[in-house]
Amino acid sequence: MKTQPLRIETNCLNCGTDVPGRYCTNCGQENIIPHETFGHLVKEFAADIVHYDSKTILTFKYLFTRPGHITREYTAGKRVKFVQPIKLYIFSSFLFFLLYFALTPKEDKVKIDHETKAQLDANRKTARESFASLPDSLKTGDLSTENWFRRLYTFESREKYDSFQETLPDEYRDGLLERKMARYYFSAANGVTGSDEESKHAEEAQEELFHHNYPKMMFVLLPLFALYLRWMYDKKKWFYADHAIFSIHIHVFFFIFYLFCAALDRLFHTEAVTSIGLLVIFAYLIIALKNTYGQSWGKSVLKGFLLTMTYLVTLLIVFIGFMATLTLLNT
Repeated sequence: MKTQPLRIETNCLNCGTDVPGRYCTNCGQENIIPHETFGHLVKEFAADIVHYDSKTILTFKYLFTRPGHITREYTAGKRVKFVQPIKLYIFSSFLFFLLYFALTPKEDKVKIDHETKAQLDANRKTARESFASLPDSLKTGDLSTENWFRRLYTFESREKYDSFQETLPDEYRDGLLERKMARYYFSAANGVTGSDEESKHAEEAQEELFHHNYPKMMFVLLPLFALYLRWMYDKKKWFYADHAIFSIHIHVFFFIFYLFCAALDRLFHTEAVTSIGLLVIFAYLIIALKNTYGQSWGKSVLKGFLLTMTYLVTLLIVFIGFMATLTLLNT
């Protein structure tokens, strides 16, 4: 393919700097005639793709084979040959959350939804019949304590009570305080916090909320992870930005490796691979700490353990905070 001819003028069309050769010494743009041929455009596109792919392949190669190497090289100023940490994190997190949700089985959830709907319809039918048989004093919105407890006593379980509430007009439904009292009433009456089916649905709802809010939680957890590293290492030698780069590389490894383990678990219908994978991730963290910060194995193991425990506690606190915020917004 022929080389695109140079312009006669020596001023850079991009920044105006005088160009003594083919490339501008200020911005790096090639001083060629702006009307490029189609072949030259294809050539530039292919070169950019190959260049980006080579950086990506090299980045992931070192990320998986040499823990801590990319962080050490990047903080030392050797950055051109690696993908920038922010771009690497965005790509990896997007890939992880997209594919991880795709690996989550949904057949059982559809079946449960159909069964729940059928049961709810049956409960509503029973609730209408119960409502028709109640005395008029319990249909008129009389919320005296005696009548309210008499109303509760007519239901065998909280599920039937909830179904009955849904059949009532808005002005006849119990308020938030009454509903909470009803929950405590049925809990005390049954000696449990709810039926097995109710607990199952509550766990599924909590897991669903966790999945959908985990990407948002990571924007809080990732900088906190870097902050914990700053507390553990020499503040004069290591800047917060250095710890942030290490935090990104650790999380990217976690995303890709955990996704691989989850795919194997899904393929072989087991959870053993993911459990073993978490141990591998912990070992990877210790090796990465040792290679990046240059401390002894003993200190690296200790700090890796403290970092992991602190991170898990933080994950729990952030999760509770997110769930509490969502609950308040939905009430």
